Amino acid sequence: MLLSIEQFQELLKEDHIIVLDTRNLDHLKLGYIPNSIHSPKHQIGKLIAMGFIQLESEIILIAPNGTEQETLTIFNKLGFSNIKGVLQGGFESWIQAEKKFDILIDVDVDELAMDIPFDEYLMILDVRTEDQYQDSHIKSSISLPLVELADPGSMSELDEHFNIYIISDNGEDASIASTILKKQGIHNNRIVNDGWEAVQFLKDKFKFDKIKAPKNSDDTLDI
Repeated sequence: MLLSIEQFQELLKEDHIIVLDTRNLDHLKLGYIPNSIHSPKHQIGKLIAMGFIQLESEIILIAPNGTEQETLTIFNKLGFSNIKGVLQGGFESWIQAEKKFDILIDVDVDELAMDIPFDEYLMILDVRTEDQYQDSHIKSSISLPLVELADPGSMSELDEHFNIYIISDNGEDASIASTILKKQGIHNNRIVNDGWEAVQFLKDKFKFDKIKAPKNSDDTLDI
């Protein structure tokens, strides 16, 4: 079902409705509808695994203009049984109707490296898996795996006075994390472009910690 702006807004009033934006990250950097979650089609399985959405969840979709029917077909084939519709004309129609929108802020890894020594409120939020974090991470970064973000309680230590820089494996999961944080009212966050992969290219600009279990011991060791 294609939704007009008016129909879309009526559905937005219902608390249980989940809004998924399937466009790519470059489009979201230019603007997206507030409270929607970035959900590129190849990442839908990850959102299900996180427990953030279920096949029976009531969902409305935002797709690139011209791909509305194709996107509906994909979700139907995946087994979603409660899709309420997709916004006709995509985000472009939202802008043309002069509705409010949000943006994702991104930074390059060299900017993060420059900010660390001078910003006492800077927080690096590492959303990689726990194993990846334990193998190596930027010193003083906070581990909050993406799969845990489905639980709002996991964000209890985050608030707006932090300048949050989100690092994921290759930068892709960071956009999902950013929109989830924004949906929970934590808007002061930035995506680190290319994530951990980019950090590895500038190793000399960062200090790292590694957590590993010593042989024959239950203790952990920070290096």
